[in-house]
Amino acid sequence: MKNKFSFRNFLAVALFLLVLSVFLYIANLVVFDVVVLVLNITDHAVLVSLGTIFGVLSASFIVSSLLGMRYYNAFTRMYYYCSSVWIGFFTYTFLAAFVYGITSTVLGEPLVLFAQAMLAVVLIAIIYGIFHARRIIVTEIKISLPRLPEKWRGRKAVWFSDIHLGQIYDERFTQKIVDAVNAIPHDIVFVGGDLYDGTQAPDIERFVLPLAKFSAPLGIYFITGNHEEFGDNAKFVSAVKSLDIHILMDTMKEIDGLQIIGVDYKNAMHKKDFKKVLSSIPFNPNKPSILLKHDPKDIEVAAHAGISLQISGHTHKAQMWPLGYIAEVIYGKFVYGFHQFKKMHVYTSSGVGTWGPPMRVGSDSEIVVFTFE
Repeated sequence: MKNKFSFRNFLAVALFLLVLSVFLYIANLVVFDVVVLVLNITDHAVLVSLGTIFGVLSASFIVSSLLGMRYYNAFTRMYYYCSSVWIGFFTYTFLAAFVYGITSTVLGEPLVLFAQAMLAVVLIAIIYGIFHARRIIVTEIKISLPRLPEKWRGRKAVWFSDIHLGQIYDERFTQKIVDAVNAIPHDIVFVGGDLYDGTQAPDIERFVLPLAKFSAPLGIYFITGNHEEFGDNAKFVSAVKSLDIHILMDTMKEIDGLQIIGVDYKNAMHKKDFKKVLSSIPFNPNKPSILLKHDPKDIEVAAHAGISLQISGHTHKAQMWPLGYIAEVIYGKFVYGFHQFKKMHVYTSSGVGTWGPPMRVGSDSEIVVFTFE
């Protein structure tokens, strides 16, 4: 049965990569045609060279991602970074090409100056996005939970997720996050998954060493995300556990009357499995509780079980506008921010790192501080 399941997973991943490859190739071809038109390129040698470059770039992100999951060196880091930046540049160039195509069709003539102006806007957006992604903001949320013990009033809990340590982010970025958190009064820290990017780097322990420098008197708690599930998550969990960080994998820890519950991403992926996991955790729905769950799916399951507050990440708020509208189709209003579902509070963070394009436009890299009232 295990082999059959693995083979199905392999087919699913292979099909996804095939579809993605075809899409990237076609989309890059559209951008290539527009670039040739706008720049009025007619020289055959230049066309062949440019076509070859676009062809290579169309496959680069997939290739660099697969390489990055198995190797970690100066080449893989540079290759992954460049291909990731290209994905961001290409995304906005594709959108610009789409707008240009519609506009020029409606007006019935090529608009070279308009196209050049749009390309300039794309370049500005990309440069802004790269720098903005490295700027960490602190989002403060005041929250009142029913039947909250007096000891918890005034206490602060810090949440951050989606660092994606690997080919782009390393221990220097982890240290930056730790410095930002330690500059804020806090009592407990929640690390909400996708701490790693699935890398096979031989020294992944080094990436998380700064986490041991948190000054949280009530401890640090970690849950897995989907990027810890690329293959065997044991090495990632082991690296975190070595820092005396509490791992909540379908378990609960009660602290001064507040129940802290964490679910493993893989075990809570599907609704029926999530129900089973929650029902197996011996928490009391009549006491206040916080559920740490990487993705904001199946909100109604947690609410029905009696959870007081669910904190999630995963969505990144899509990182780059206007892709957030697509994410909203998937997650609805829970794609980002503080919301209510029946009696349960829900907060979805945009994450503190990035995946794919190392840039943010229309979203922030955030650390969230909850103050209990």
